[in-house]
Amino acid sequence: MTISKSLALSMFVSLNLLLNTSLTAQNIKSKNLKKGQPNTSMATYEKYIDDNADAHLKEFFELISIPSISSIPSHKPDIEKAAVWIVNKLKAIGITTAQAIATDGNPVVYASWDNAPGKPTVLIYGHYDVQPVKESEWVHSPFVPILEDGKIFGRGASDDKSGVMTTIWALEALLHRDGKLPVNVKFMFDGEEEIGSPHFKNFIIHNKELLKADFALNADGSQFGDTLPSITLGLRGIAQLEFNVKTANVDAHSGQFGGKTPNAVVAMSQIIASFFTKEGNVAVEGFYDKVLPATLQEKEMIKKLDYDSTIDMKILGTTTDVGDRTYSPLERVWYRPTLEVIGMQGGYTAAEGFSNIIPANAMARVACRLVSNQSGKEIIDLIVKHINKNCPPGATVSYKYIDSYARPMQFPTDSKAYQYVADVLTKIYGKPPLQIAAGFTVGPMIDIKEQLGLFTYSLGMEQADERWHASNEYFRLSSMRKGQLLYCYYLLHLANEESKLKK
Repeated sequence: MTISKSLALSMFVSLNLLLNTSLTAQNIKSKNLKKGQPNTSMATYEKYIDDNADAHLKEFFELISIPSISSIPSHKPDIEKAAVWIVNKLKAIGITTAQAIATDGNPVVYASWDNAPGKPTVLIYGHYDVQPVKESEWVHSPFVPILEDGKIFGRGASDDKSGVMTTIWALEALLHRDGKLPVNVKFMFDGEEEIGSPHFKNFIIHNKELLKADFALNADGSQFGDTLPSITLGLRGIAQLEFNVKTANVDAHSGQFGGKTPNAVVAMSQIIASFFTKEGNVAVEGFYDKVLPATLQEKEMIKKLDYDSTIDMKILGTTTDVGDRTYSPLERVWYRPTLEVIGMQGGYTAAEGFSNIIPANAMARVACRLVSNQSGKEIIDLIVKHINKNCPPGATVSYKYIDSYARPMQFPTDSKAYQYVADVLTKIYGKPPLQIAAGFTVGPMIDIKEQLGLFTYSLGMEQADERWHASNEYFRLSSMRKGQLLYCYYLLHLANEESKLKK
């Protein structure tokens, strides 16, 4: 199916699913609305959002169609294409400062609307790069987005092109209705989040004045459920390592040399097996030395959640939970560190045929999610020491170090920055947000805190079952609308509350 046919089919389906999509952006003039007069009612913004739902869906498809995979060098032109696309969209809604700022890696899309003197400034973070794909595992082509059963399928649809676009569309609605924004807004869209944002810190250091703000939001955030809002108060860190095992210069004939020649894949398997105890804990000496136990408050957060681990098992198709049963499933995910083997390669692994060899080389990649005061470099050093100690006779190991580490992070709840986000979620969902932590990592949040002094509170619409990083990733159509309402109301609410404090 061609892209144009897929888009046409998807748009036809969307028109039957949406209730208020009779007019496109080109037909909306809103002649009866007086520009320049801030409006505290959400009704007119909702109308704009609903009237332009089909046009926005088409735009969303365009952005998803760009394979902006940051971990594969050959997709560098696609990264740049996606950045230019976003810049052009920002300019189209009236943000003339939009630009793609070069880094030593992929560009950061920056834009600002600063025409509200005396009002606070909000910095909004998101990322436009995506994970790689295994196309054979997708029902539909990952970069030919399609709308099906109220879900938008495509790589990056949820993580995190949803965050990029819902925030832009929210500003579009405000600017269309009022001709201005209630506060100052700055966008910062990362092109390397999926590879650990290795150049992001330097970008901030070199642009501190440009990025100065009073509040910060992370559009690459999630909600606990379709009707359950949440605020993420904790993130795990991450450290990664690739290592190679070599047992010979060339693969050997398994008949001629089998029985006396060391096998690299077997040696690799023995090393990996040594990483873990039979109980499921990490056996690397010193791995847990700096881990702090979950606090009473953190344990109480878990108790308040109606969490059923079998739901996750159903989503993934697994049959059991693993890990140290001393801790509950959520405590293991939120407050305990992990060592995961995220990839292995060795021998002949083509889809068809057998090659009767003794492999000479094998490769593995591991990733550790870090908690409390663990250091990424220290953990990797411990793993390297462990591998060297457990390397079988006849094998040698070499290492490829991934220099970007992200530390774990905690967010306070005793601030007005937190309260404003909680207020908005309560307004839109009709119930107070759950306080949760997350097992994943968003490294730039640490850089923003350390360099700009801001906690970047999560305000995104992703949900855990939307298959981030996996095949058949999707984003809920209903979340597309709700996300726009969240950001419209947040900016209005922030302006009103901050104005009260000045009186």
